[in-house]
This record gives sequence, structure tokens and C-alpha cells, in this order.
Amino acid sequence: MIDYRYMLIRYVPDQERMEPVNVGIILQSGARIDMRFSPHAAKRKTIDTSIFNEWKEFFRAEIHGKAAPLFQPERTSGAFLNYLEGLCGETVLLSSSLLLSVDSAASFDKVLESLYSRLVAPPEVASHAAATRPTGRFRQIALERSFEDRGLKKHAHVRVGAERLWMAYRQLLNGDALAFDKVEVANRLGQTSYEIERLPRIAEFLPRFIEHRVNGRPSRYLLIADNLAEPFTDQPQEEFSAMSEDLEEAVERIRKCGGEIIRRASDAEAFAEEVDRKLTHGTFCSD
Repeated sequence: MIDYRYMLIRYVPDQERMEPVNVGIILQSGARIDMRFSPHAAKRKTIDTSIFNEWKEFFRAEIHGKAAPLFQPERTSGAFLNYLEGLCGETVLLSSSLLLSVDSAASFDKVLESLYSRLVAPPEVASHAAATRPTGRFRQIALERSFEDRGLKKHAHVRVGAERLWMAYRQLLNGDALAFDKVEVANRLGQTSYEIERLPRIAEFLPRFIEHRVNGRPSRYLLIADNLAEPFTDQPQEEFSAMSEDLEEAVERIRKCGGEIIRRASDAEAFAEEVDRKLTHGTFCSD
């Protein structure tokens, strides 16, 4: 494991309200220190562009400019971060120095990018990135077209008659029965682990659900699963490999039990279009 220290750079638009906006991040580890500012921050109406740019230049000079040993602590030391914090004013603040331990396989640049995406990037940018994953693309369309307000059931038990089998991520009952779950690879390791771990239990009940007929038609089950491309920020490589194996084994088991698998954003979009048509034209029923 490698230890990192980081600080959030925060802009305070209104001194009375004291509601800071995260506009950048400083990361330090070993012999390296770097920072990243949001290119979108200056576009906010609440941020004074000239003041924001002055502070960006200040941090760049302190972190990447010519060292001033008589005034600055060593840039790779914890004292340097405290020094920077003491130079900030009322408009721009630094968070307290925060610690993060990361598996040695993760590069400095990857850690910086991950922290920036999680803690600094504005929601609209994060949403765009999520839309490249199948779960994110489906969610995006579901929100745009108000699926849940139109009858898509959220976290409801899958039933065969009166018997409860499992609680699905989403269900659609409109003359036939359609249920689906997800494995989302976002920023929460625990949530992704939980979604993978529950798949074998779903597979146990899946044949009974699919064989259950509604209006003479068999039920349908789909799994929307993102691809595990790289370890989470604080996840050891060996645990990431084991998680990847668990996911692929569970996906294959779901497939063999009759479930349909969605692993691409384009396929998730096509499925969302199908759900949209069913919500528009279907006749809803409870069984």
C-alpha cells in the first residue's frame, strides 16, 4: 500500500452563507506533489472568474514554481500542505489534509484522476461519464423519460403467485412480467461488491421466475452489468481480480439460467427504448 495526502481547494461564493464549492484538489505522495483544477468552475455564475484565476496561478507558483526554501517547507512534506492552508483567505479555502492508502499497483496519476472525478468534477460531467457504462446509460434515459412515474417498479419483490423470490432492482408488469437487476461500477466499492454477491442467490430462483407465465407468456429477466476495468482507488489488485472472477462467473450462471445479459451502453439504450414503449402502450396488471 502507498499513503497519499490530499486537500480539496474550495471556493466560497458568499461569505455569509459559507457554502463552499470544490474547485480543485492537491495530491501528495512520496517525492511527488501535483494538483488539478476543474475547467468548469470558472463557468459558474457564482464564481468570480478573475479571482478564481488569480488563485489558480498562486497555487501553480507555490507547487510547481521555483522553490523558495527560506519561506516554504519541503513540498513533499505534510508541513507544506499546512503552509498552503495558512496562506488561503476567505474566498478560497483548503480542506484539512486527508489521508488515503492505495494499492501500489495504482499510479499517482490514476489516484489523482479518481479523487478529482469523485470529489471535484461537477455532477453534469460525472453524469456524462456514467452514460458510457450500460447502467449509467439506462439510468440516464429512465430519468429523462420518467420511467418510475410511469409505472416502473423500484426495489420490489419478484413474485410467483404469492411467493416472494427476491427483491429486484426494477420491475415492469404490463401484461407480462419483466424484472432486472444491475451491477454498477461507479465510486462505491461496497455497493458493487454487494450487487455481485447477490447474483448467485438470484440465479437459484431464476428458473422458477422465467417458467412462470403471465397471460400465457413466460417472464423475462435481464442483468445490466458494467465491466470491471480497473481496481477501485483503495482496492488491492488481488481483491480486484477475485471480484472480477466472481462477476464473470455469476453473469455466466445467470445466462445459463435463462437470463439476458447487457454489458454495453448501446444495448442498455436499446433495452431502455423497449421499456419506454411498454410503459407507453402496455396494460398494467399485478400478475
